[in-house]
Amino acid sequence: MTPSPSIDRRRVLQLGALAGLAAAFAPGMAAAADTPPVRITDLGPAVNNFSLAAGIPVGDRVYVASRNIDPMRIVGYDLTTRKVTSITPGPGISTQLLAADPDDHYLYSAVDERGGAEPGLIRLDLSKPDAPKEDLASLGGLRPYAIAMAPDGVLFFGGQEVGPRLRMYEPAAGALKEITGPDPDVPMIRCLVATEHHVYIGTGASLGATPTSTKAGLFVMDRATGEYTSLLPPEFADAVEVRDIALKGGKLYACATPADGATVAIIDLADPSRYQLLKYSSKFLRLPVFVGDDKVYFNGGTLVELTLSTGVFREIKLQDGEFGEIWGLWERGGSVMAVSAFGLVYQVDPATGQATTYDLVAGGAPADPQLAMSVAAGAGGVYVGGTNAVIRRDLRDGTKTRILAPSEAKDILIHEHVAYFAQYNSIGILAHDPRVDGEWTRKPALLPPDQNRPHQIVWDDQNQVALVGLQSDTRGGGSLMTFDPETSKTTVAVNPIDKTQMVRAVTAQEGLAYLGGQNVGNSGGTVVAWDPIRHRELWRMTPQTKPTGVTGLAVLGHHLYVMCYKGDFFVVDLTTRKVVHTANHGPVVPNYGTLLVSRGQVFCTSSRAFFRFDPRTSERTDLATLDGEWYGIPRSAVDEQGQFYAIRGRNLIRIELEDR
Repeated sequence: MTPSPSIDRRRVLQLGALAGLAAAFAPGMAAAADTPPVRITDLGPAVNNFSLAAGIPVGDRVYVASRNIDPMRIVGYDLTTRKVTSITPGPGISTQLLAADPDDHYLYSAVDERGGAEPGLIRLDLSKPDAPKEDLASLGGLRPYAIAMAPDGVLFFGGQEVGPRLRMYEPAAGALKEITGPDPDVPMIRCLVATEHHVYIGTGASLGATPTSTKAGLFVMDRATGEYTSLLPPEFADAVEVRDIALKGGKLYACATPADGATVAIIDLADPSRYQLLKYSSKFLRLPVFVGDDKVYFNGGTLVELTLSTGVFREIKLQDGEFGEIWGLWERGGSVMAVSAFGLVYQVDPATGQATTYDLVAGGAPADPQLAMSVAAGAGGVYVGGTNAVIRRDLRDGTKTRILAPSEAKDILIHEHVAYFAQYNSIGILAHDPRVDGEWTRKPALLPPDQNRPHQIVWDDQNQVALVGLQSDTRGGGSLMTFDPETSKTTVAVNPIDKTQMVRAVTAQEGLAYLGGQNVGNSGGTVVAWDPIRHRELWRMTPQTKPTGVTGLAVLGHHLYVMCYKGDFFVVDLTTRKVVHTANHGPVVPNYGTLLVSRGQVFCTSSRAFFRFDPRTSERTDLATLDGEWYGIPRSAVDEQGQFYAIRGRNLIRIELEDR
């Protein structure tokens, strides 16, 4: 990802006729002659935050890896002085994987190399003041998800790829070795624990699954022979993955979520046929950490305590604040240390919920511009979703409020002065009223089980409900959820399109919902007319000859506008259900394009451009180049005054058209 230029002040660009803009696009795609005057105001970075996706202790210091800022940084923070001690740039935009060697000399990380030329296996020399980075090896297409350091200083890691392999790095030899994995049909190695003689491996199919993929696996590899032995309890056979593992006292603790809920299997390694299963009500359990002989703590969406002698789980709530996403857990002096993606470290007394809070940003961690997830305008403000935060910009005075929202706001709806965030991963619907809420959100509704990834949230004015299009990462397909803000009541229709297509796009008109489908392979492309109250299909069609998936929908009058992946575009007469216009806008829609209606016209936003369609001819008029840097699906928003907001680079811009 190429970083956008740094802009420290607002700048206003006056654009007259846009013949020059049209020339930036492909031949034959020039803007219409009646292109209106456009004024673009650069409002500065859209969303600033320091978020993270990994955190581990090294002595009295914490090392964390940033998420969704460019470049990724590995930051050292001293718990005693409450100051950042080092900031080391790395490749990519994030990593979940950090591991220190037994002497606390080197800190290793494996980083996704996609989009960059830098090697993904790196290490930091912690003996030097600035913890400088050393490039070790390229990862060859691996998306890393698991890492473990053995007591003898040998590093093991793995992740998602075709036929996932185990990687081993021996510092003495300075060599990276690939080892055949335990299951060529599973999409990913999910978790690892290494000892001097064995490597324990949890596998799964939570990402990149195919119809032939195997699911959860639990293996031990003999380091001397390379032989694998399965340790998977039969009760985990229907689980999607083994999410995490830990060793203590000759027992392996394995976390998975079979059909009956999150479960910990405590396996006797002397006789793996002997094991105990303990079930909990959360969606997952991970990061097991031991305090004393009788307590185990997990990230279960919050901090969860297990008392081994009784088998009883207990949720621990902070007396002040929220944990958010927990990316690191360990024991320190009888307390539990929890690294929050909010850029905070909590030292928690489990008995009372009291915590000492360490603020990494206050200590010097960089709160830089993030990639945008979503944008919405209304009620006197503009919201831009980032990672673990949403920024609200007050349109009266330009002041910005950072709203701490766990994970990612994939889309935002503003209704009756309240902003509703459709929050990944399985977080739910979060609410923020700028008149009464500060930096925290409320949660009026949960997402349906297994429907973890929201794509779009829109308002159905006739039925007075919000409509949320969802995807199931683990089961495939998706769903349509309704949400009533007055009562917080929800309903759900699972797989209203089919078992493989997510509900990528949603729009509503006169009490009907129109759903646009796409599958994980960027095909599908089915459009379904749906009754969102009775949850029944009225009709369906697939406008493309070679479907690439629907990414944007809008209704104007009796026409349905359909934008597909990489620019295929259709207009459907809802009276006859026939396609009345076809075009391809690939030069300005390189991947995703989304639609909105304003001023009696349909507008489209992609990462590359903002443009509109003539309501009579459907001819495209190019209005602004964007080159927006998105982590999510590119969108724009329009406020009550008819002013548009979009992302250019990593900045928020206002687009004003002078032909109202």
